Amino acid sequence: MLKTYGDANPGATKLVLDKGSFLGGVWARDRLYPGLRTNNHFKTFEYSDSPMSTEGYDPQNDHIPGEHVNEYLLDYVNKYNLIRHIRFNSSVESAIDNGDAGWTLVVADTKRPQREIVKIRARKLVLATGLTAEPFMPSLEGRETFSTPIYHSSEFAKAEDGPGQYKKVVLLSGAKFSWDIACAYASAGVHVDWIIRESGHGPCWMMPNRLTPLKVIPELLLTTRLITWLSPTIWDSDGFTSIRSFFQRHWLGRKIVDGFFAKIQHSVLEHNDYDAHPETAKLKPWDDLFFIGTNRGLFNYGLDFFELVRNGTISVHIADISRLSEHTVHLSNGESLDADVLIFGTGWKDAPQLRFVTERELGLPGFASPSANRFIAKADAEILEKCPKLKDQPEPREVKPMTDDATELAKEPYRLYRFMVPPAFIASRTLAFAGAYRSPATTIIAQVQALWITAFLDNQLPALHTATTKPPSNDMSKPTNGTLADGNTTSTDLNDPANRILYETVLHTQFGKWRYSRGFGARFPELWFDCLPYVDLLLRDVGVQNRRKGSWWGERFTPYWPKDYRGIVDEYLELRDGRARERGDRRAECKKQK
Repeated sequence: MLKTYGDANPGATKLVLDKGSFLGGVWARDRLYPGLRTNNHFKTFEYSDSPMSTEGYDPQNDHIPGEHVNEYLLDYVNKYNLIRHIRFNSSVESAIDNGDAGWTLVVADTKRPQREIVKIRARKLVLATGLTAEPFMPSLEGRETFSTPIYHSSEFAKAEDGPGQYKKVVLLSGAKFSWDIACAYASAGVHVDWIIRESGHGPCWMMPNRLTPLKVIPELLLTTRLITWLSPTIWDSDGFTSIRSFFQRHWLGRKIVDGFFAKIQHSVLEHNDYDAHPETAKLKPWDDLFFIGTNRGLFNYGLDFFELVRNGTISVHIADISRLSEHTVHLSNGESLDADVLIFGTGWKDAPQLRFVTERELGLPGFASPSANRFIAKADAEILEKCPKLKDQPEPREVKPMTDDATELAKEPYRLYRFMVPPAFIASRTLAFAGAYRSPATTIIAQVQALWITAFLDNQLPALHTATTKPPSNDMSKPTNGTLADGNTTSTDLNDPANRILYETVLHTQFGKWRYSRGFGARFPELWFDCLPYVDLLLRDVGVQNRRKGSWWGERFTPYWPKDYRGIVDEYLELRDGRARERGDRRAECKKQK
């Protein structure tokens, strides 16, 4: 985001405020530990303008070591001289909305003992904290008497190097990072008691890092157009309307789709052979592969993970934690587990963890968005009409929350236009969110979102020009108690620019609820089989070419890599400058005529 906006606006004052002490976020050096690797493969986890070096790495074991990712990000920042714009140890405590003038940020210096507070005025504000900014830690009865270290999985580097070299590790969660932690300890000979909540989502789907006898890299299937046609999606932005309609709405096409997903699921179950042992059977996923979204991972360990379960180094417990006592974790099934350390792989808080001071609707979890309510029924009807397979939802299963915090329990999902901008901020162009999604195509989406946000902030999105010049008939800048500022709670006229933007926002955010109903699609965007159509949508908004393969066969049957998006910023700048020249020519012609 910093580099893209800087390329488009070299004279602008830019500042990145980072709460951490080191560059890299989840790949910062204080979060690295031996054995950490990406789920992504080399050449899929890089920016298009800066290829990642593979020198010295085994191409057969091509998951990227964590320290190499960290080095790459440092090199990237140094290559483009970005470090001068970054201020570390800076916690944004609150953001005060100043309307069209922008924001006042209240920022604490976390490195100083007294947390020195400063205020910063910002004309534009972009939150690039993503969905992994603030760890979620459940509150458990007896924690104060536990007398044992408790860590979040994001702090695994601390736990791994902890005092006394822990011998009895207790781990909670069935998500991918928990598999990583269990493997790291167990492969070192440490016994792991692994708790997967009986009232939770269950163990995530774990797939081999190569699929079919052709040894296909799984994430490359997701960025191949042919595969995207097989998955229901609300976006029809790649221009292949007829073939997508065949697969989603024709009886034969739907048979092909059902067969494709059934084959994938069967292949994974057969490869992992869960039922061959009573202990590995506990790790068999509880939900259909089709509906789970991003709650899955790859075996990137270079060893037989299930052997660690079969030989008892990892003990799996399907139960809830009922309470803690001194060095002991008590389970709902009556078992008690001795613990030298307890590690929570319990994910992250949904909403950005800073206090917004504004009267406008933010479209964030924990903040009411009543303006969206009048469009939900219409959006659901359109989704099910375009994607009839989504009517066949699995039987509901109750998932018990691990908190009683009202904000965390709020049912409001992210309601951001294009998953980036609150509709109430379209006209002022002062606020955007980057990275508020989950997807395996991280770097592709990151650079395309950065370009879209840059174009949005610069008022260079043609489809939004009317909305940014005409006052909306339904003002979302006022109370969030269910009544709009002008008292209009029923208008659904999609010819009104504000209504059209709000409806598209609801349509896209409701889609996740239906498509990934066994994952987290009802809470935030999950872009799995949808990552390429989403990228197409954003590039078409900006005006940049989205079909970038250059051949009929390649466009349809070969995967998109980050390198395929090389040059998109330059293409945008050429378009922008061309539009500016046209406006200048028209002004000159008008003066001449006068």
